[in-house]
Order: sequence, then structure tokens, then C-alpha cells
Amino acid sequence: MANILQVTTPNLNVDNRNMINPQDPKHGAGNPAIHNPADPTRVVRTDGKDGDQTGGSTQDALMSVVDYESNYGAFIKGLGEGGELAGVLERLLFTDMAGIKDAGQAEVVELVEKLLMSMKVDSPEDLLQYIQGQTDLQAKFTGGFFNQLRSILTHSSSQGLQEAVMAFLKGYNNYSSGTHLLQQMHSLMDDIEQLLLRPYREEFRELADSVNWEAANGDTTANTQALVKSLIPFLSNYISRTHDYGPVREAVMLLVFHTARYQDGGTGRLLKLFDNLFNNREFARLFKGEPEESLHQLLLAGREGGSAKPLSSFAEGLSQLLLKGTNGQAGLENVQQFYTIMNGMLLNESVYMPLLHFILPFQYEGDNVMSEMWVDPDADREEEGRGRRIKLFLKFDIQSVGKFELVMTLQDHEARVQLFVPPQLTKQEKEIRTKVADILKDNGIRFGELLVRQRYRDRRVDEIFPEIREKERTINVRI
Repeated sequence: MANILQVTTPNLNVDNRNMINPQDPKHGAGNPAIHNPADPTRVVRTDGKDGDQTGGSTQDALMSVVDYESNYGAFIKGLGEGGELAGVLERLLFTDMAGIKDAGQAEVVELVEKLLMSMKVDSPEDLLQYIQGQTDLQAKFTGGFFNQLRSILTHSSSQGLQEAVMAFLKGYNNYSSGTHLLQQMHSLMDDIEQLLLRPYREEFRELADSVNWEAANGDTTANTQALVKSLIPFLSNYISRTHDYGPVREAVMLLVFHTARYQDGGTGRLLKLFDNLFNNREFARLFKGEPEESLHQLLLAGREGGSAKPLSSFAEGLSQLLLKGTNGQAGLENVQQFYTIMNGMLLNESVYMPLLHFILPFQYEGDNVMSEMWVDPDADREEEGRGRRIKLFLKFDIQSVGKFELVMTLQDHEARVQLFVPPQLTKQEKEIRTKVADILKDNGIRFGELLVRQRYRDRRVDEIFPEIREKERTINVRI
């Protein structure tokens, strides 16, 4: 209740005469007593308030490039702290696997062995196929069709057309992720079965077996019916009966999320989204070529991408291992490094990251190689009259040699290359430069600059791509 009568309580501590009663008028804001005496050694506030002069200023936060109280600021901060992704992943894959095998369950051991086998390449041709396959899996929106959609988003001022393009891209993302979503749901079903009470497990397994886990991308109708009309209602009824609001409910919520994406990835849904594009007059004017033929090729590539299991085995195996590792199935002592890897990968997939990110570990000729790459496919967006400028930053660690870093820009078949090598290779600078130049020439690329220098330290991605920090000035929207 408000102290309407301004009644003050006596100070019971008669021994301490310096204690201040906050309700005493003589200590109020109108008291002319000096709160912040002048101190020539520091800057003090002039508004009669104590404390930091800039700590709570919203305007100052708005004018700073990075506000660590915002989502974008948290991303920048995490980017600076998450530079150890490659190192942790390298230790996990090439050093700690033996310990994980000893600590893990039989299913985890089998998963680890398959993952290691998927990383072995025996020839330069196999290595090229492996790298191209992994980049195709991680860079989904590539090719001429998507390049034209990017151009339309850049040059079109029609909000309706831009929304139609974004809706189509979202639909295609769900369409091409169909088999991946099925695998995620299949693994989730196994976990849910173990969490259910025993009397419910048999019926649940029968319902789960009614789903075609090998369905191709786009063929979602039958599986959607089984998930929406049978499995999810069964689990919902189970939760209401048993009042199990713990891990089972959390797993079911994740299953519902995957189901919604899977249902949205049907072929019929994608064709409707394409019709919305095709019937737009401005789209017909801006799109060069035959859009229907492009869509046909796109659908074929999406279905084939779902069945390219040899190329996707590493990505699928790693995602399953991370899921089990974070749950402690690969040893409780390894849980933290699994979370570090997962957080680092999610950080590089953030909506604030304007770059393509690739992780490419492999084993070749008895050497373990850990590589990580960031690519900006359109570095000079405002430059006119010249071709697209591509900039990439590659970090790779060869177990028997050391760590390398490569920074390259490519425009109009001309490259500018900076290669940083381990200290023991600096004496071979001329030989390395000659071999790199030959590689570029064999691929029809001339070089305007080719520098080979000693590598002294790890460079952060925001050092090579400073536009990440300069992207926007932001307000505090973090909850």
C-alpha cells in the first residue's frame, strides 16, 4: 500500500548515526546537497544521479556498431567465441573417436565406424567428388535458376513478386529436405519408443512402422496421413493420460515441427507456389529462359538429391552422432564438446551470417585433414559493368604438415590469392607459388596477385569479411 501519509519509521540503529533513511525528505531528489563532487581525474554525471554515465543509454547503444544486448550483437559475440569449431571437431573425429567407441553404446559405435569410413578417399578423383558432393549438400540453392531468382529479388520493386519468390524458396527447401526430415523423424521415433511406458510401446511401434521411411522427396501424402491422423494423435492421447510433460512431450513437439515442414514439402504444394510465380507478369518479364523447363530440372535434381546416400552419408552420420552425443550416449565426459560443435555449426547457419559455410573433414593417403571454408558468392554487389566477384576464406589442417589459410577473390577469371603456410614451408615459397599458379592456369584462371606468406596465427572470419560487423546498426530486441 502506498505510504500516503508519508509516515517514516524511526531509525532503530542508534549506534550508527550515518545510516540514511530513504524516506527522509532531506535525502530526496530536491535536496541541494552535492551527490557527485567534482573530481578532476574522471568524468562525472551532471544530472545528479550516481552510476555509469553511458551504461544505460539506449541512444548510445543505437549509435554503436555492435550492441551486445541485441540478437545481432549476441551473434557477433558468439562468432568471436566460436572460432574453435574446427579444432573441437578435429579432436572429436581424429583423436577422441577411440574413447567414444569405448564409452558409447553399440549403436553409437556402429555410427562412429560408418562416419569414419565415409570420410576416407583413395584418389584425387574420389577427393574431388567427395568435396563437390559435400558442398552441393550444404549449398542447396545453387545453379542458374536460383541465380535468376536472386536477380529478381535484387531488381524487382514488386512486394508481391518478392513474397512469391520467398514462398517458393521456402517450399523448395522443405521439398528437397524430405528424406532428411524422414530420417530425423525416424531417429526421433526410436527415442520416443524408449521413453514411453511399456504397455504403450507395441502399439506405437506398429504405427511408426506404417510410415514409409524410404519415400522420395515430394512423395509426402501417404506419410503425412500416417503422421497427422495416427501417430501424433496417439502421442497426444498418451500425454493426456499419463500426464508425462517431460522428455516425451518435448520429443513430440519436435516431431510436430518436422511433420509440418515435411507436409509443406509435397510436390503438389511446390507446383502451386511455382504457378504463383509463373502467373506474375513481372516474373515473366525478368526471368530469362524457360521457367517450366528449369522447374522440371529442379524437381529431378531435388528427387535425386534425396537418394544420393553415398554423398550424404557423412552429413547424416555427423548429425546423428551429434544428437546422440549431446544426450550423453557417447560418454558423459564428451557431452560438452558435442554441444560446442553443435553451437558452432548453428552459429554459422544464423540468419545474420551472410556467407556460405562448409566443413570438409577427410582422410587421404594416411593423413587426417580438417578443412573449413566461408564463401561470399557476390562480394561486390554494387559494382556494375563487371562479373560477379567471389571471395572465399579456407582454413585447413593437414595432420603431418600443419595449418594453412587461403584467402582468394575471383572475378572475370582473374584471382587474387594469399596463402599462409606453416613455418617449415616458408623456405619453399617459390615452389609453392609455382604449383598454385599451375593449378589456377589448368582451370582457366589467371592471377593478378599470388602471395605466399608464413602463417603466424588463426584469423577470424570477421577479419576477412569485415562487412559481417558493419552489416547493420541494431536495437535491443533480445528477450
